[in-house]
Amino acid sequence: MTPQTFRYLFEGISADGVRYLIERNDMTLSEAIATFHNSETFAALEDFETGLYIESPAYVRI
Repeated sequence: MTPQTFRYLFEGISADGVRYLIERNDMTLSEAIATFHNSETFAALEDFETGLYIESPAYVRI
């Protein structure tokens, strides 16, 4: 997998995670980004070895 493909998948799941936080927890965009960025899910997504980045956004929850 190329770095560009990994980045594309990572960014897509990240955007969905932030949107999920906004919709389900009534957060502002800033709050949702901070919450997601500081989550264990974000750390796992960043780790190429976990393979979490290839899962569907519905599977990846904060």
